Amino acid sequence: MNSLRANLFLVALGLSLLGLVMVYSATYREAGAAFLLERCVHMVLGVGAFIATSRIRYTAWRRYAPALYLIVLVGLVLVLIPGIGSQINGARRWLDVGPLTVQPAEFAKLAAVLALSCVIARLPPGSGLPVKPLAAVGVLFALILIEPDFGTSVVLLAGVAGTLWASELRTKDLLLSGLAGLLAVAATMMLAPYRRERFLTFLDPWATADGSGYQVVQSMIAIKAGGFFGAGAGSGGQGPYVPEVGTDMIFALIGEELGLLGMVAVIAAFGFIALAGLRIALSAPSVMARCVAAGLTTMLTVQAIFNIGAAMVVLPLAGMTLPFVSYGGSSLLVCFAAVGILYRISEDSERAREIQPQKATRPDRRRRHGRTRYPRAVRGG
Repeated sequence: MNSLRANLFLVALGLSLLGLVMVYSATYREAGAAFLLERCVHMVLGVGAFIATSRIRYTAWRRYAPALYLIVLVGLVLVLIPGIGSQINGARRWLDVGPLTVQPAEFAKLAAVLALSCVIARLPPGSGLPVKPLAAVGVLFALILIEPDFGTSVVLLAGVAGTLWASELRTKDLLLSGLAGLLAVAATMMLAPYRRERFLTFLDPWATADGSGYQVVQSMIAIKAGGFFGAGAGSGGQGPYVPEVGTDMIFALIGEELGLLGMVAVIAAFGFIALAGLRIALSAPSVMARCVAAGLTTMLTVQAIFNIGAAMVVLPLAGMTLPFVSYGGSSLLVCFAAVGILYRISEDSERAREIQPQKATRPDRRRRHGRTRYPRAVRGG
């Protein structure tokens, strides 16, 4: 487990370094080294977030999660107020905090998983859904949609789904809530005209190549131009024609400049993060730790899947950044914080097994043939 969590951090760091190169490649023609310097600052803050969260015992989030939720809630309200929140391309998602720009919706994903996990951990097995905590998460979901930011709202729901999946709540309620969540996402996508247009464009992007399908068509052209080995970092010719190539469509730039090998390496890196997070969740020392680990892993994995899938036109475009790679300080900060929490849960799991080796391996005389019985994860942590 020690090597697992160390490799988890190294993979996350490697992806962020790749993002440093790709963001510079996407922006140097228009902005020179400006975005490169910003990205370096974001990376320093992200590694700092990892160090900070990796030193916080996971049970301490019981105290911190309510405060984090309230701060995020206030931030989501403030971004909607004209004159306070910054508006870009018709969306209000950002707050200017001194020299930094903060996106509260990114932190809402983390707050939702932590707050919900703290509540679920205190419920007895077989309980029904905690209505009030889910309503509180629903408020975050609604505020993010109002901005509007459909992609982040879907990632938030994915993190909540991962948290509920790892719980011991009543199975029937979990299935019904999952169905309700899928219907809510489908309704949200189809009721808004521009989101519905995105879905119809996904079905036949070439039919609207000069309009709503332009972004995904250019993404396909860029990936095809990369071939097997790619054109080399900074030498891609199609990248400038792909809208949002430094954020939502950065995987298309990876495909063009690093080729099929680069794309496979990035997909493998996220596959490792998903498997490592799942293993940490399965070996977690408590229900709370398991729910947090599962929620954060699902959050990172689903966001990566949708971003990569949209660039390759195998999933509808949802406006999601690629974790660790795309430009965005708040996103990078939250991703490294999530890895730090997973790191600490893994570390606490290992310590829990070392503290009780005798108890874990002592034969249980009530079991036949003297077989050992290992203690189950304790509730709440």
